[in-house]
Amino acid sequence: MMHVDNIITGVFSEHHFSMAVRESQKLANVFKAKVRPVHVIETLGFNPFYPRETEESRLEALDKFKDDVDHLYNKHGASHVEEPVVQIGRIHNELVRVANEHDNSLIVVGRHNEGMMHKFVTTEAERIIAHASTPVWVHPHRHISRLPQTIVCALDFSENCKRAAEVAVMVAKSCAAQLYFVHVIPESTGYVDLEGQLNVYYPQEDVEREEVNTKVSEVMADMMASLDLEGLCYAEKILSGGAADGVKRLCDEVDAELLVMGSSSHSSIERLFMGSTMRWLLNNYEEDVLLVP
Repeated sequence: MMHVDNIITGVFSEHHFSMAVRESQKLANVFKAKVRPVHVIETLGFNPFYPRETEESRLEALDKFKDDVDHLYNKHGASHVEEPVVQIGRIHNELVRVANEHDNSLIVVGRHNEGMMHKFVTTEAERIIAHASTPVWVHPHRHISRLPQTIVCALDFSENCKRAAEVAVMVAKSCAAQLYFVHVIPESTGYVDLEGQLNVYYPQEDVEREEVNTKVSEVMADMMASLDLEGLCYAEKILSGGAADGVKRLCDEVDAELLVMGSSSHSSIERLFMGSTMRWLLNNYEEDVLLVP
């Protein structure tokens, strides 16, 4: 079963550091993992406060941010927290690079999606997810959450979905949480969304739809048989409708505190442009989301 040894935490301000460390500390206590805070100074772009002229100014900023992060880290007295790291570069590239340097990493970042801009502009969390080869836990910065007691895992029966299911089981066991596995059968002909092996073609005729339901149930049973579910409280749900709407509907119905999904990374194009279902859920589901590549 997968385990987490290192939690890579993005740190961007005193408020977000306080929240990020507390969220990461919570997970570190559960997984017996080390928290590795990472602050990234972006040197490119149009923000006039970013150092980008000389090596001297970059080093001065580096020292200042190290002092700030060290001060905040000591101020909160968090245990399991390793020496803070300050990188210069693009946020998503540097967080992913640090995660790749450590075994069994989990990236924890906040989600900034208030207002309308996130509907049109790719968020930092989306960039991290698109480039990460490790799971990414996205937490809404609006509040401090408790450990999830109810978890929903969305299934499309693809390969990375199987990995997501394994991670969902690991988290549910670690948190003693109730776990729901859900697959949504689209209602429209030719509907393609989550890209699983069953999401290529769904007929509308009643007889054929019954066959699809039967096939989905069989594949769901096979996946359940491949997971280590001993001692876990779980349930299986097969719904109909739009994929994103169906998953969100179940999350609301069971008051889920964590949604686990597989992230698409089959090609360089997909790594740049996330699927509409995943992006909609990431930006509209108000609780924690865990994306597994």
